Amino acid sequence: MLLPQFGNYVDHQMLFDGSVTEMPYTPARLWRQRPIIYDAIWKNAYGRAPWYSVKIGGTGSHLIQRGPHKGKLLAHRYFSDAKYANPFFEFVHHASGFTDYASIVADQSSLEALMVNAETMAEILTLGQKVRIVTQIKNKGSRTGNNEAMFVGGVTTSANEFRGRIPVVFKRIMNTKGAVDRKDFNQALDVTFTLFLRRQPKKEEYGHYWTKVFQRNAELGNTMALQAVLIYVTLSPEFVYRMELGLGEEDSHGRRLLSPQELTHAINYAFQNKPTFGVDEIDTVDVYTKDSEPPIKQVMSTPRPAWAAGHSALVREMKDGKLKTRADVERVVRQMLDGKQNSWLTNHNRTYLSTPNPRILQFFREFFGYYKAHEVFKDVDKFTKREDFKQFTSRAVSQLEYDTDSLVRHILAEDKNVLYELLTTDKVVASYWNGINPEDQIKRAGGKEEYSKTHHLQNYNLDPFEQAYDKQKSEDASVRQNGKVFRAPKRCGILTQPSWLVAHSGNFDNDPVRRGKWIREKLLAGIIMDVPITVDAQIPDDEHKTLRERFSVVHDAECWRCHKKMNPLGMPFEAYNHVGRWRSLEKEKPVNTKGSITHTGDQSLDGDVQDVREMMEKLAKSDLVRQSFVRHVFRYWMGRNEMLSDSKTLIAMDQAYVDNEGSFNELLVALLTSDAFLYRK
Repeated sequence: MLLPQFGNYVDHQMLFDGSVTEMPYTPARLWRQRPIIYDAIWKNAYGRAPWYSVKIGGTGSHLIQRGPHKGKLLAHRYFSDAKYANPFFEFVHHASGFTDYASIVADQSSLEALMVNAETMAEILTLGQKVRIVTQIKNKGSRTGNNEAMFVGGVTTSANEFRGRIPVVFKRIMNTKGAVDRKDFNQALDVTFTLFLRRQPKKEEYGHYWTKVFQRNAELGNTMALQAVLIYVTLSPEFVYRMELGLGEEDSHGRRLLSPQELTHAINYAFQNKPTFGVDEIDTVDVYTKDSEPPIKQVMSTPRPAWAAGHSALVREMKDGKLKTRADVERVVRQMLDGKQNSWLTNHNRTYLSTPNPRILQFFREFFGYYKAHEVFKDVDKFTKREDFKQFTSRAVSQLEYDTDSLVRHILAEDKNVLYELLTTDKVVASYWNGINPEDQIKRAGGKEEYSKTHHLQNYNLDPFEQAYDKQKSEDASVRQNGKVFRAPKRCGILTQPSWLVAHSGNFDNDPVRRGKWIREKLLAGIIMDVPITVDAQIPDDEHKTLRERFSVVHDAECWRCHKKMNPLGMPFEAYNHVGRWRSLEKEKPVNTKGSITHTGDQSLDGDVQDVREMMEKLAKSDLVRQSFVRHVFRYWMGRNEMLSDSKTLIAMDQAYVDNEGSFNELLVALLTSDAFLYRK
């Protein structure tokens, strides 16, 4: 019951009716490291497999001044591709969509990947990064290409060299003949803990690693014994998991406040996808000492370690003793939320990861699930000759995802009635269009008509000539920076964005079941049972019938008991085809967009709807929907499902949102200063 898919099993009414008086807390826990944070620690420093291509003779930018190849030109290229396995997979269940839950553990496969990575890391920190250097010496008959296999007629040699910087104390230990001085070992352990655990060792840990790890491997040599210590630390629970034990003071309810260091981690991970603590300056030495040709020496020499990183601002607050109380937490949280954001546009150069607080936009991506649109196969090759589909090109799906990212950020920037706007807005953003229709593109498309049909704006049923403007010459600074926000009468919130519709569609048609299930679970706090393994969940193909007509087969009693909770919620989206463009006809018949909201327990909410606009307006104004949204905010940032004891926290979050005109920032402040966030038990 701790996994994401069981979140809605907790009684919704009891969570919000005030009947639960127990003081909120979170059970003391180990929270598996987030995959993206492991990437931030590991990828550049220990997760690359570099090789270096050196070509002598022919063309080049450097003239060799000495040796047997004096007078020849030298060309070189350095390649450093990531090559390692992230041991922490992302578990995503459709009922939650969230990828970071404390109940997800590191399993055997995680341990195996950790061990392989740790062995590579230990070699890099003691010997340096192994680089395969391929040298190609051309002669008069040589023919070359872009890779080794295309080099013909010359001489090719391959050798391994080491580059990078290693801690001075590591080098001193490896160069020691015989027994290692205990002070040197303690200093080496300080460095190791700084690199991976971001703290200094405790007194008993010095003795443990000296006797249980280093001394037991000393007979293999000082280098391998030191490598064993490095491996041991990166396989320890503290590196694999975030420790939230509650090391602060205990209150009268038996709850323990998070310590300043635990608070620093918790707040940082609430907003960021990078480590909380950096690495204090460590004395290092360059492992590459050869007197090579200047360009080679420049590439192989390392002025700064790859693992060097600065501390976050939160660490400075902690070290200054300003992160101990609830008031301290509220102050730093508001500082992080109040950061000025003039730009809300996202694209492939400015993804959600580059936003000031990436975990906020990531919540909406995972909650709505529109970022998965690119995972749904669409036969775009056939769309080139199909009306109402020509605009959906091979690049459209990624652009639509960025459009929705930008729209969400635009709504968050205004921070007013956020949920209502997300569910009902008719605004759309075209993140890759500058408002101009170039003549050369019109000509290549075959004229204005074809250009218009294939334009990205047609995904929103908008004409590029009617909406044209000059982004760079606009008098509005926000338009110059972000582009224009368009009004699209056929759209009603994120659920009618093409990215969401595609992400919740099939390969060749709409999927009202998946869409209705999403609404039931995410907005109505409902539960849908998994399809029994004995059921063949397929609808018959019939090229003469609409999808709604084909779905008539699920009205049989054994099917309808579950489908009645989904299909009526998903059918209003038949106003759009399966790539998200609005339509009035399907199979040459008028589209039927009627649906109904049922089985919510709220008589004011239940009832028939004529179209998606009416349905979304009713949902957006509902207390149940707002409270369900609050529950998902809680799950995402707490990394767990609600317990009945969280009732006071959830009510406070909901009240903060309502009292502050639908401010998402105030909702988040209420959560991150709550007892559920601050206390462990």
